[in-house]
Amino acid sequence: MSGLKYRLLRLLRWSEKYTKTDMVYLTRGGFWSITGQVVTSITVFGFAILVAHFLPKEVYGQYKYILAVVAILSSFSLTGIGTAVFQSVARGFDGSLFEGFWLNIRWSALIFLGAFALAIYYFFQGNPTLAFGVLVGGSLSPFLSSANLASTFLSAKKDFARSSIYFDIIENLFAIGALAVTILLTHDPLIIAAVYFVGNTLVTYWLYRRVVRVYKPDPTKTDPEMLTYGKHLSLMGILSTIAGNIDQILLFHFVGPVELAIYNFAVAIPDQTKGPIKMLSNMLLPKFVGRSTAEIKAGMRNKTLLLFISSLAFVALYILLAPYFYALFFHNYTDAVPYSQLYALSILSFGFSPAGVYLVAKKKVREQYITSIALSVFQIGAMLTGVIFWGLLGLVVSRVIVKVGGGYLTYLLYASSSKRES
Repeated sequence: MSGLKYRLLRLLRWSEKYTKTDMVYLTRGGFWSITGQVVTSITVFGFAILVAHFLPKEVYGQYKYILAVVAILSSFSLTGIGTAVFQSVARGFDGSLFEGFWLNIRWSALIFLGAFALAIYYFFQGNPTLAFGVLVGGSLSPFLSSANLASTFLSAKKDFARSSIYFDIIENLFAIGALAVTILLTHDPLIIAAVYFVGNTLVTYWLYRRVVRVYKPDPTKTDPEMLTYGKHLSLMGILSTIAGNIDQILLFHFVGPVELAIYNFAVAIPDQTKGPIKMLSNMLLPKFVGRSTAEIKAGMRNKTLLLFISSLAFVALYILLAPYFYALFFHNYTDAVPYSQLYALSILSFGFSPAGVYLVAKKKVREQYITSIALSVFQIGAMLTGVIFWGLLGLVVSRVIVKVGGGYLTYLLYASSSKRES
């Protein structure tokens, strides 16, 4: 071992006294995850510049609306199967990848039926663009979500290198590249949405087959508890998925597609923090699954405090730089700046993410039901009230309150649950 590598290892081990976290594991996995996130962020950023300069706001608003409608339709399927597969694979049931793939397909009939019904409705309303866009998305999304279970499989295997290369780099570069070429050739929201769904489905399924070839999972090693747990997660996820996408629907109908485009640019950069949150959660989950509640509890306060301070520093820096950033890169969307600065406060919820990982790792179904249902109902009500009375500003304020408040509720439920386990 080289001198530099040895000193770095010692430094990481020394820091564990304060972080209460396996920093060597986090650094090794984090390298690939961070690399994937950097590539993804650069790709998404370049695509955002392209959209801001070449795509009319009304067209972009329609495109986002189609994606939101399909996402809501997808909530009526086994949306929790990914987490259930993760749990099973992390415990050695590798065949859960195949089982989860076909279970998700079979339980997705409602998506297609809903998409078909909505397509008929929009067609007779004189809007064939939305009709065919929703039909294409509803038909392909079950295959896309099933193929994406390969990403979950790799995370459960702690294969962060392949997970980042395959699903952060290759998948995003292909899908966003196809969208970029399409936008340069046409401004038809139907064609753009179709390319999004077709491109993502093709590349994700190809990656799924590649993961299967590499790992050759034993199809006989299945988890008898997986479907039951997946059903619970899916049931509690219906409201949360609707709540997570209804903002697009509300703005489109009550304010218009132009304001919807402005809103998406306002939340785009703060929402990029979902990448690091997902990365951290994927790395913590396998560790939490194999640890006792007492071991997790010993380091929870340090993790939460460190993440909260880091997110607070990021929020302050973003609020300061946002006006210059938008003026330089998104000059057609400078009216989104104040909304984006306000929405950045939602990043403070990042600090509570380890508590949420604990609830998933220890299968705290009751607590997950509470957070999912209570927050989703409150979010839908708050966003509806905000949009109707205060428009775009009301929507942004409601989302900040829900995100930060929801994170704190998750932490309280973790604290209560872990205390009972002690």
